[in-house]
Amino acid sequence: MKKLTYKICFGLFVLAFSSSCRKYVEVDQFGTRTLKYTEDFQYLVNNRSNFEGTYILPLVTNDDMGTTDVNHQNSMAAEIKAAYVWGATFYGDTQSDIGWNNLYKSIYTCNEILFSVMESQNGTDAQKKEIYAEALVQRAYAYLMLANQYGEIYDPGKAQNQIGIPLLTTPDLYQKLDRSNLKKVYDQVISDLEQAIPFLPNTGTNNGHAAKVSAYALLSRTYLYMRNFALAGEYADKSLAINSALKTLETYIGKTATFPRRHEDPEVLLSRLSAGRFISQLNPELIDLFTTGDVRLELFTGTTAGVPGRAYIRPQFNEFASHTGLSVPEMILIRAEVHARAGEVSKTLELLNKLRKTRIKAANYQDLAISNPADLLPAVINERRREFMGTGLRWFDQRRLNLDPEFAKPYVRTFLGQQYTLSPGSNRYIYPVAPAVLDLNPEIQQSPR
Repeated sequence: MKKLTYKICFGLFVLAFSSSCRKYVEVDQFGTRTLKYTEDFQYLVNNRSNFEGTYILPLVTNDDMGTTDVNHQNSMAAEIKAAYVWGATFYGDTQSDIGWNNLYKSIYTCNEILFSVMESQNGTDAQKKEIYAEALVQRAYAYLMLANQYGEIYDPGKAQNQIGIPLLTTPDLYQKLDRSNLKKVYDQVISDLEQAIPFLPNTGTNNGHAAKVSAYALLSRTYLYMRNFALAGEYADKSLAINSALKTLETYIGKTATFPRRHEDPEVLLSRLSAGRFISQLNPELIDLFTTGDVRLELFTGTTAGVPGRAYIRPQFNEFASHTGLSVPEMILIRAEVHARAGEVSKTLELLNKLRKTRIKAANYQDLAISNPADLLPAVINERRREFMGTGLRWFDQRRLNLDPEFAKPYVRTFLGQQYTLSPGSNRYIYPVAPAVLDLNPEIQQSPR
């Protein structure tokens, strides 16, 4: 891939927009040219490194993990230890938060594209609009993930007064960095996606590129987190109408080397990877949710060096990180959840069983049978736990389910002999901002603790 270098304030996050930002901008560069031609912007959207890296902390803070081994606990990095027990702060004074950095880097890149691509040279209007639209989707994804780490849990009746994140829509290095309220952030995500959809193809050239199928999927996830279940279901349907492909996992037993990589995986709607791996013993409560013959337990968990007990090993197949993007199973389970919340037994079971048939060995498979509508939603949530194990998506579920009385509960961990509790509605569901970011940009203010 042809490389194109352009001035961007990476450093300690691109939010270092005070005069101190200059030391991160004024570095030696070679092969630099001003973004001028449409193909320059196409190179930016083609460059996986601009968009694919996401977060790591949700892999640590969620209840997929449940290590009790003191030696393993002692071996964790200091910031991982702090995140594991939902500490007041995670990072030291000079440390950077790779999840924050990755997502705001993506936003800055998108803003560069959005600001200039329509005036670029040697491209057709259709080409420019598609690049513009893809940047909108990529920016929307980054903002949704940031808001669900560093912002409050979205409450429809309170969002206008809830703490959000800095919302940047231009590449200006000196704009205000005050946090926008949560409603404004979500409004921007929805606006970006709605504006993008008319100019996108149904599917991308590969799963790393945004397309209608992924824009619809991201709208579905967004509305789910907003508790607008009707629209979450509507956009899941639109995404599934374009791609509803599922892999039969049993065919990969003993052949994990043939497991499709994320850019060619028929289930992936928008490829994203975690910013590294967190390898830990899995929570026994999670393991107990798997029934006999569930291939996800057989394929995706096992033993690995340095970790006592059973760990999530799917990243060892071919990616060395967890997939954190959008997928067909997520759309199926969002649609199933919408039906479950409406008490629609047959429709919920139809979708759950459609997924389960591809996850459980044929010799062990039996249709899930539920007659009581009250049992539907727990069944969907448990299926989400099994399906998204090790990806960090469980953390976002834990956050949003705080607003459902039947799921709001304390989570308890024992770490190095001390017990820690994450209570329902706690501010510890909001990640702290790294001190190094706040030193440069105090107007952001620390998250409530």
